[in-house]
Amino acid sequence: MKNLAIVYGGNSLEHDISIITALYVMEELEKKKVKYIPLYLSRDGVFYTGKALLNKDNYEQKKKFIKGQFIFKDGYYQYKYKHKLVEIDCAVLCVHGAGVEDGTLKAYFDLLKIPSTSSSVLNSAVIQDKYFSKILLENAKVSVVPGYKLTKYDKKEVKEGFSYPLIIKPTHLGSSIGVKKVTNEEEFLKQLDESFNYDDSVLVEQAIENLKELNIAILGEKGDYVVSQIELVNMQNKILTFSDKYELFQSKYEGHVVPAKITSAQENAIKEMAKKAFELFDCKGVVRFDFFLDVKNKKIYLNEINSIPGSLAFYLFKNLEISMYDILQRLVRVAKNEYNFKRHLIREYQYSNLKKLTHKK
Repeated sequence: MKNLAIVYGGNSLEHDISIITALYVMEELEKKKVKYIPLYLSRDGVFYTGKALLNKDNYEQKKKFIKGQFIFKDGYYQYKYKHKLVEIDCAVLCVHGAGVEDGTLKAYFDLLKIPSTSSSVLNSAVIQDKYFSKILLENAKVSVVPGYKLTKYDKKEVKEGFSYPLIIKPTHLGSSIGVKKVTNEEEFLKQLDESFNYDDSVLVEQAIENLKELNIAILGEKGDYVVSQIELVNMQNKILTFSDKYELFQSKYEGHVVPAKITSAQENAIKEMAKKAFELFDCKGVVRFDFFLDVKNKKIYLNEINSIPGSLAFYLFKNLEISMYDILQRLVRVAKNEYNFKRHLIREYQYSNLKKLTHKK
């Protein structure tokens, strides 16, 4: 059997969370004695491998990390480090955030003709863009929080129909980086300036008071998927910061309640909205959907979609007796299905003839 490549890191604000996700995955593969190679992508775009990657304390100094690169040999791409050549069966993408999760790394492995997990390049990019995904969800009659987009070139003002408090968030980031609730014009303008340090556009949303945050994940591909249980993020009426999410992540989600204690009607509504969104974006792999429940008005909003969630959302499937290893097996199967389908598509048009094409100077 060839190796699985566990790919993580990259030039992303969620770089460190990606490392933790990958360590979870590799720990599970070690238990199952599955052949794999860790491929850590540094912030400056260099791939590293080696056993030293399994120790979290080595990352700051890249202690004993071994540089490598993909080379074309014997008709396909292989990973070369030192004097070794490694054949890759599938790349398991454990990356998070803009610049990697948004289809950038998926496109790289598509060019190498190596199967890789997660949704397609286009759909990953659209999901990463909170504004465009919101528009598509609205058109599909999926309830989303009202909002609008501002770029740094637009007039910094509150759009007609919106009122304080508002939520300011960078359009393409995750993990609540740069997200803040503002209650007046001074805070509004200050937070816009802060958010533009992270992204070239910002989403302004109407704040939902008295909210609960609920998450659910779906594993598989269109026509063949499993829906997880729903979790309640145990912080009522609070917009989670990056620190909140990172602390919960580090504690392996001890601060979350799974399954969430909600009504059966609310559970069914969340599951149906998640399934609709999963199919709308033709998602593949494991995808997490984050919802807001307006406790006062009993209304549910789909807030955000994560095409590669932290820790691959394994904890949401645990009570369904689906392990991390089961998730990885399904991810690889879906990736290979996609790869094999694309491999048989026609790539050359029979009537195209380079010799007959005129090159005008």
